[in-house]
Formats: sequence, structure tokens, C-alpha cells
Amino acid sequence: MRIFLVNNVAKSGMLDSSIELLSTRRSLAALVAIAFLAGLTGPFGTAISYDIWARLVYWTLIVFATVMPVHFVLAAFDRYAVSRGFRYIAWTSLACLSASVPATIVVYMVSRIFGSQIELTAVGELYLQCSLVILAITTIAQLASGAPAAEDREHQATLLMNRLPGACRGTLIRMTAQDHYVEVVTDHGRALVAMRLRDAITEAAPIAGSQVHRSHWVARDAVIGRLTVDRTTRLRLKDGSTVPVGRTFRDAAKRAGVLY
Repeated sequence: MRIFLVNNVAKSGMLDSSIELLSTRRSLAALVAIAFLAGLTGPFGTAISYDIWARLVYWTLIVFATVMPVHFVLAAFDRYAVSRGFRYIAWTSLACLSASVPATIVVYMVSRIFGSQIELTAVGELYLQCSLVILAITTIAQLASGAPAAEDREHQATLLMNRLPGACRGTLIRMTAQDHYVEVVTDHGRALVAMRLRDAITEAAPIAGSQVHRSHWVARDAVIGRLTVDRTTRLRLKDGSTVPVGRTFRDAAKRAGVLY
């Protein structure tokens, strides 16, 4: 389970998500593989224009120079477009078209460095090529990971979920107050959000749940058991954690169906 630290500035979360893309061995291996295969096969006329070694350098520069701005744009759409009710296919298409703008600029600049004389009239064709490549890669990635379930999309539409990085959004399990932050735990990960617990509870609506302690809120569907430890009632949750139930919150928890 991944842990994210999120503040109230949306740009920070998107930047962290983009940096994370280059911080895992799996992501780096995938990028290296893409650059190597492109250099080996020489698509888009590069097999004719450059030899094998020049192609490998060319496509390595293209891949690693485009991945950050492209991912940043995709993350921005993931954060904003979904929260504004865009249909899944619609926001994906718009995100890919928008991400193709910085990708086209990078490809144009790298090509110029390698001596390619790309006329301004051909920039439109270059943009179309970038759009098709980004759309294909995005579609393959979504099919590999699975499109968001209907339940997840419903939770992502809440105000609280819109504060979280896209990779962390999912079915809400619990929230815990920690100083000036609230730890939000979903089935996809956890994040620290700079806000008060009572505000987080308000923004979690309409997800069913209840505050069971001055520092804890749990989702009703996340409760899988109940136990008593040192005369204190605790709830066992789907993520394997347990949270205490305060005496002053017992009645409200029962009414919400959280405590049986």
C-alpha cells in the first residue's frame, strides 16, 4: 500500500505523482524498454534518417523528456476532469489530446537537435502522431490495470477523494486525525491531507459511515468485526487495522450501522 503526503495545493500532488513515475524500478524498466524497442525498430522514419546508435539515443531522449510533462497533464485531468463529471472515455481522450501538446514540442526540439528539418506545416502531422501514440499507451495501461469500477468512480466524485492523488483514490475505509492532517485510507493506498477531521467527514458524503472516536471515522462497509481489548470496544476493518470506539460515539455508530 502506497503512502502519499498531500497539501491543499493541487499542483503539489500532481508533481509528486509525476516524480513518483520515475522513482520505481518497474516504471524505469518500462521506459527503458520502450526507448530500446523504438530505437531498434526506428518508427516514424527514424530507421532511414539515423543509424542504430543514433536512434537509441534519439528515442531515449524522446521517451524520458516527454514522460514527465505528459504524465503531469494526465494527472491534472485525472484530478480535475473526473471531479467535474466528465465521462471516462471523454476525459481520457481530452487528456491525451492535451498531453500531446508538450510531447509535440519535445519531439520537435529533439528532432531539430538531431538535424531534422521539420517544417512548421508538418507540425500538425507530428501532433497527430504524438496523440495516437499517447492514446495507445494510455489505453493499454488502462486495460492492463483495469478501468475504475463503478463503485470507485462514485467515491472519486466526492470532494474528499478529489483531494487525493489519482493512484490513491478508491473505496474509502477510514480516516484518522493526526495533528493538522487527516490520514485518509482507501483500498488503493493512504494519504495525509491538510484539513480538520470534521471537514473531511463532511467532504466524504455521501459515503455511509460514522465517527467512532474523537480521532477516528470509519466507513460502514469497511467494518468486518468487533472485539474488546482492555474493556475497550474496537472495530476490525478491511485493511487489517482496528480502531477504538469512544463511549460518547457508540449511539451514533449504532444508528449508522457501523457498530452492531
